[in-house]
Amino acid sequence: MTHPPQDLDRELRQLRGRQLRAILSSDWQAIAGARRNLPLLRESLCRPRSVARTCLLDSPLLGGWIQDVLFWRGLWRRSVNFVDRGGAPTARNWLFDRIARTEYLTEAVPSGKIDAGFPRRVRDRAVRVLRDRWSDLPRILLPHLPASGIGRVRLHFSERLDEGCPANRIRLGMTPAVLLWRGAGRPRHVTARLSHGALTLKGPLAIRLHETIPGTSILLAHRLVSTRRSLRVGHRVSGLGRRTKQALSLVDRAWPWAGEEIRRRSWMVVPLVEPGTVSYSQLARPGISYINVLRGTILDLADDLLHETAHHRLHARQELGPLIRDDGDPRYTSPWRQGLRPLNGILHGAYTFLFRAELFLRLLRGEPALSPARRGWIRTEAEREIAHCAQALRELAVADSEGLLTRSGVILGREMVRRLEGLRRGRLYGWNHSSIF
Repeated sequence: MTHPPQDLDRELRQLRGRQLRAILSSDWQAIAGARRNLPLLRESLCRPRSVARTCLLDSPLLGGWIQDVLFWRGLWRRSVNFVDRGGAPTARNWLFDRIARTEYLTEAVPSGKIDAGFPRRVRDRAVRVLRDRWSDLPRILLPHLPASGIGRVRLHFSERLDEGCPANRIRLGMTPAVLLWRGAGRPRHVTARLSHGALTLKGPLAIRLHETIPGTSILLAHRLVSTRRSLRVGHRVSGLGRRTKQALSLVDRAWPWAGEEIRRRSWMVVPLVEPGTVSYSQLARPGISYINVLRGTILDLADDLLHETAHHRLHARQELGPLIRDDGDPRYTSPWRQGLRPLNGILHGAYTFLFRAELFLRLLRGEPALSPARRGWIRTEAEREIAHCAQALRELAVADSEGLLTRSGVILGREMVRRLEGLRRGRLYGWNHSSIF
């Protein structure tokens, strides 16, 4: 089951439409921010077949918001039922499994053991997250709101680690427009008036344009700085626009389709300053690539941009339906991590490193200016990735024999095997064709 970009985007749009209808039909009386902002969401979706509605449903920023709201709504409802009516060990285990996937496990289980207060702490955290996400909705919707009929909206200032946004700024949707607080003290929120498509604001505020990769709409955020005790938003990375432009140009020359896909799937790069970390992405933050931009060469940066785009692409497929039936236990050998990994890690490894192998093979064919030493290194890396992908695909075959791949997962596995065999034979298709991508 191949997914051309247009088909994948259309299916994601349809999925998000269904998810938003479910959210709109839910009871949100206990969540203050939801009561205030539900009408904004309805107004944004009430124009069927409009370009603005299509753009909104295509928004990966809104997609991440939807995933958060649905996830925490499930935790909220289950924990409320547990607190009010009591629950069986299976219900408690379900709550633990879900909260363990978040950064709030220590808060929910402070003593290291599940006690009588565990469901209540999960409920309280779910309420706080849902209030925050609903309060954040107006700035996500702002570029897509109708020109009239809205009136006032409240925009909240908050340090957003996931977007590399400092506490004195509000990023307006996925646009390069940023609202900057210039007053004394720490801002909380500002009320804006939307009339005839114009946004009117009062207070010590200024509008700034966000840095982007030159020639694209991909935003370059402030960097994240990790310390022993905390993670915080730091300053901008000097010269990052120039470096990312060079990296993207390198991908464009070697593999134009891949350059287009980076622009299609990635809407933000959040720079990292963390030794030992290369790059990562998250299912619940579609289109945001977290990259250690200070390491290595322009080729390394190009590799990282494409690698995270591959993760975004596979995450999108997983949003549409499961590819595996896995318990999450690390019991499959990873050729990249030199240890055991969950099945999902093996799947993502095989998929994303096939991108790397193909990029390097295309560089060998299309970059005649490479030095002999550089060509030798790239050839060695491509051969290594092909061998590693072959090993990972053998692990997927074992999982398939154990009944742990869904039908879609089996089909994707076969597509990857065919692609791997093509790369082994040096078959590089036309720039706009690649079966698994």
